[in-house]
Amino acid sequence: MIEVVGLQKSFGNQVALSDISFKVAKGQIVGFLGANGAGKTTTMDILCGCIGADAGTAKIAGFEISENPIEVKRKIGYLPDEPPLHREMQVGEFLSYAGKLHGLRGDRLNIRVADLIERLELGSNKNRLIGQLSKGFRQRVGLAGALIHDPEVLILDEPTEGLDPHQILQIREMIRGLKGQHTILFSSHILSEVESVCDQLIIVDKGRVVEQGTHQELITRIDGAREFHVKVRQGAMSLAKELEETLPNLSRITVSEEEQLVSFLTRDGDDVLDQVARRVLDGGFGLKELGGKSRKLEDVFFQLTR
Repeated sequence: MIEVVGLQKSFGNQVALSDISFKVAKGQIVGFLGANGAGKTTTMDILCGCIGADAGTAKIAGFEISENPIEVKRKIGYLPDEPPLHREMQVGEFLSYAGKLHGLRGDRLNIRVADLIERLELGSNKNRLIGQLSKGFRQRVGLAGALIHDPEVLILDEPTEGLDPHQILQIREMIRGLKGQHTILFSSHILSEVESVCDQLIIVDKGRVVEQGTHQELITRIDGAREFHVKVRQGAMSLAKELEETLPNLSRITVSEEEQLVSFLTRDGDDVLDQVARRVLDGGFGLKELGGKSRKLEDVFFQLTR
């Protein structure tokens, strides 16, 4: 549905994109991650036809953007970090106006406006001026405007920027509810938000894609080792020494004598845990707890972009 190959873009001497390539399958919600200045917004602006690329190609629903800009714009809905709203217009009036720009008329337009007002819970604000709304409700109006023509592809650039926690949850649920109906490219610097909403992740740094895949795929590729810990009644230091000497498939073994806790990394999963448990029991250390810890998206992100 979205196919990007070798995008490059510079602004004067400043290189914004040096080589961006990725694909987004139909119906997926894909998170587009990167620090400020990594190239996220520039890429999205190119995908929406707002600016041109210096090199490379980008296709939306099979249409190359530079060759078929009008057809591509029919296929996409775009919500930038600052929604382009007419604040002197009422909510319903603005959505009708946005629909007409996309060629909707008559009953088809009225039904679409009414449906979005209901779905995005804008009914109580339908006749209010957009400029009088809170930022959270303005984001809802911007999202409704991006959806008015029922686009196949939805591009969202920091849709929860500046919202309070309650508003963030509301917008997040609305986006999650669009899954399967639209193909969504979703940019955010709130990593927990992307992790909870998105099927796939694309991480960019310094104008390049540095990794892409599911959360678990990224963790496995970047560092297949998982972190585990074993808590004993006594002798944590002696246990750590024994594990280091007898189990070479463990790494980064650390000890907390105060908690009688030994932590380690391994790539071997359940097999090595059986071996660790056996050494604890045979050595009379007194097994109290044996558990694992999955790496968080934050760990992956900072490792790739630091």
